[in-house]
Amino acid sequence: MIKKKSTLIAPMLALALSTSLYAKQYSVENLSLQKAIEQLSKDSNMSYMVDAKLLKNQKAPNFKNIEGIEKAFKELLKDTNLEAVIEDETILIRKKRVHKKENSASNNLGQVEVQGNWIGNSSYEDVKTYSGARTIIDSATLNKTAAKNIEDALRVVPGIQIQDETGTGVLPNISLRGLKPGRSANLNAMVNGIPAAIAPYSHSSFSLFPITMETLETIDIVRGGAAVHYGPNNVGGVVNFVTKPISTKPSSTIKGTVHSADNGNILTDTYFRTGGFINDNLGLQLQYNNINGESFRDHSDTNVNNYIFDLEYFPTDNSEIKSNIQYYKADANLPGAQLPEDYKDDKSSSQRPHDEFHGKTKRASVTYKLNPTEDTEFYWMNYAQKSERRFDWGWNTSGSSFTPGTADSVRVADREIDVFGTEPRFTFEKSNHKVTFGTRYVKEDVDYLLHQTKFSDGVKGTLRDWKIKTDAVASYLSDTISLMDGRLKVTPGIRYEKIDTDFGDNLSNDPLADKRKDMRSWLPGLSIGYQATNDLFLFTNAQRSLKSPQVAQVRKDGDLAAELAWNYEVGFRYEPNSKFSIGSTLYRIDYEDQIEYVASTQSFKNLGETRHQGIETQINFKPSDNTQFALGYTYLDTEQLTGDNRGNQLPWVAKHQFSISSDYEYNKNKFNLTGLYISKAFSDSANTKEESANGQYGEVPSYTLWNAKVSREVKLNSDFTADLSFGVNNIFDEDYYFRGVDVSPIGRVAGQGRTFIVSAQINF
Repeated sequence: MIKKKSTLIAPMLALALSTSLYAKQYSVENLSLQKAIEQLSKDSNMSYMVDAKLLKNQKAPNFKNIEGIEKAFKELLKDTNLEAVIEDETILIRKKRVHKKENSASNNLGQVEVQGNWIGNSSYEDVKTYSGARTIIDSATLNKTAAKNIEDALRVVPGIQIQDETGTGVLPNISLRGLKPGRSANLNAMVNGIPAAIAPYSHSSFSLFPITMETLETIDIVRGGAAVHYGPNNVGGVVNFVTKPISTKPSSTIKGTVHSADNGNILTDTYFRTGGFINDNLGLQLQYNNINGESFRDHSDTNVNNYIFDLEYFPTDNSEIKSNIQYYKADANLPGAQLPEDYKDDKSSSQRPHDEFHGKTKRASVTYKLNPTEDTEFYWMNYAQKSERRFDWGWNTSGSSFTPGTADSVRVADREIDVFGTEPRFTFEKSNHKVTFGTRYVKEDVDYLLHQTKFSDGVKGTLRDWKIKTDAVASYLSDTISLMDGRLKVTPGIRYEKIDTDFGDNLSNDPLADKRKDMRSWLPGLSIGYQATNDLFLFTNAQRSLKSPQVAQVRKDGDLAAELAWNYEVGFRYEPNSKFSIGSTLYRIDYEDQIEYVASTQSFKNLGETRHQGIETQINFKPSDNTQFALGYTYLDTEQLTGDNRGNQLPWVAKHQFSISSDYEYNKNKFNLTGLYISKAFSDSANTKEESANGQYGEVPSYTLWNAKVSREVKLNSDFTADLSFGVNNIFDEDYYFRGVDVSPIGRVAGQGRTFIVSAQINF
């Protein structure tokens, strides 16, 4: 039995440190546009830049008590062809870069950009009228919390559960709505709208995760309603990781963070960014992020280097080109799972001395966007990547397999993966219709190697040498129909997936060992959003989703079909004023044809049917001008519908999840306290309660985590600002664990212990 530390003080701390920064209110009355900009600049203590010719003979609209400088400028410029971009305490007034079209005067949704991007610009404004469950984590939230890595930042999102295997962010295990968390294999992740998986169709698991938190501006979690436009592997939803944008004027950032565990282990995180628009049409930016050191576990040495170069170019007023080049390399020792007795003796120790991970990828993308008229958009995305990843792990050939401390050999799984994708998309508006149609082609080449070396003789043998080639074409069509003066929007859509996979076994002389899998699926969807009142938005959707068989599955006997699911949602968002908002979603996933391993025949079959259903609720409350609370609750009920374990819960799924985030600002000091409760879960399909001797099976206890952070911005001079912060992750050193994963599936994997975080950032 694990002894729980008292956390009674935590709710009182939450009340004492509750938080957020409130915006001032701005008014304009009987002024020219030039004078109004000057007044707002003065009231906000920000400088501004504008070509005076753009403002000549223009009068400003009158408005009162608009909260926030961004909203004030949006109101000020709403009837012009200008826009305001605010960055680094400077307001840049410029011509709009894209055409925008006014809605009907009775439509309170405001200006809508004519675009085919279903999830828009990943902003809070997009979320308000999105017809599905969705959560935005912006840069301010990422910076204010004591999150060690991306997994920590995602923990408090309704419907997401995390298994932090490394503590360094290298190999996250992310579960959406009860789907299997291992290697985030059921996560449809994108970076700036481009697939992030090393092979979206044949190798969706993130055994190489080329994303680091410091390079991110926003994390956009779209849990429902996106399956028609984004696939495959979209059963649980879509997560778009948006990297930091190019600044409007040349600027730089240097940031250093030190993570110190209770046992003295140190992990450093160094970040550098420089760039900006060098003229009105061309922007360039370079980012570099290095993570180096250890988590609180032994045998966890990690070194990550992430280089990102961005280019943004506006050839004309109605066209845009974006390009991105990335090089990511990670090397890490993996502490792995422990036998229960070793965990109880010292949870920071490691019994897996041979487990390692090595990975690198080169990624490049070019996107082109053209608005030939105010009502049309053409978008063309192209991307390519070359990836290599390798896992080494201890193996016992006499039957103990993965059991810690029994290795008599080392296995090495090498994979080289080349991917190319291209996707043109066209969107047009006509009358009350907005039609989007597009096609994506993806080509994947995977070299799959497995070697084994016995300690006794040092002889290296090749166990597998496979070649998997995939050609996939996806086409989609949707039509958003606006009714009732734009308050009701109905979007029927359909996606067609055509997937052809060739499997070749280079070790076999048998031509029958080579196989081909051809899959064809029609995936319909319907989304409905209704602005019932100015304060209340209602939505519902139903969509068909798909995940194709993976590289480790297509080789076996049997005709595997794609895994399919129906997703349903109904929910609302209510925001009566700037002090309070609530959103809640009731959802259900009917998962068909899940692929499961059949030990008796050593093959994979489409055997599994499961049901996932629950409710996700988020409440935001601002009781005062410098205080804010965010409360979240998820109830998730899962059931296996087929097989010997029919009626049981799915493994790794906690039924209850509570979160609280509270912010408080006093005298330019910002305080944040975040709490998370996760209820107990099972670790196998049989729902075994008693722990097995080796720790492979058994109930996983509930746990509660508390994190706190204090930060302050210091203005050094007119050109330099510094951000300083101190945080504590897992304040009460909560003892929690999950059970093994991937190359270390037997035993307990310790959750990360108490960690102190010190950070300093300079902007210039």
